[in-house]
Amino acid sequence: MNNQNNNIFNYDYNERIKYSFLTLIFIFLFNSCTSYHQQFIEKDVILLQDRYAAVLPFYNLTAYPHAGRIVSDLMLTQLYAMTNFRLMDQTEVITRLTTEDEDMESVMNRTTALKIGKKLKVNTIIYGSVTEFRYKRSLNEVPVVSISIRLLDIKENRVLWAGSKSAVGKSCWFCEDALTRLAQEVVNDLIKPIKTKKGEL
Repeated sequence: MNNQNNNIFNYDYNERIKYSFLTLIFIFLFNSCTSYHQQFIEKDVILLQDRYAAVLPFYNLTAYPHAGRIVSDLMLTQLYAMTNFRLMDQTEVITRLTTEDEDMESVMNRTTALKIGKKLKVNTIIYGSVTEFRYKRSLNEVPVVSISIRLLDIKENRVLWAGSKSAVGKSCWFCEDALTRLAQEVVNDLIKPIKTKKGEL
């Protein structure tokens, strides 16, 4: 009787260990590779014209402080590296619009973006939003980023590029900059379809 009880106990214990191990593997795989990416882009029209663009601070829809500005800075850097766009300096954009009492932190629609583009005398405005910028708790903290972007042609009043991408980064115990690095990867993936510079990134 004791041997039978021991066998039952060992079987239950082994099953629990097996179940726990499989659960850990599932969580690891889920956290390491989850992403969503959708884009509409008129690449030929975008590249046909010499683009003089201003990147506005992205609208921050998260609880993370300054996530919008962080993403817009990353966007500006990647556009410099990957395209031939002429880009208005971010400091100049902020200075010129601040004096005219424009709320750049809440640009979410084409009408406002068009108005700002005309004031800045650029032919292209790039704007968007950040809907996720955080660490998700699981076995450890996992970075999660979700970004949407629009490219507006000022003369034609047309959105030529609309994209969004969400990604969950890899589990990382001691990576303080994992969130920013994931955001950079997301931005990089969004810009790739209009990449014109070879040998970059």
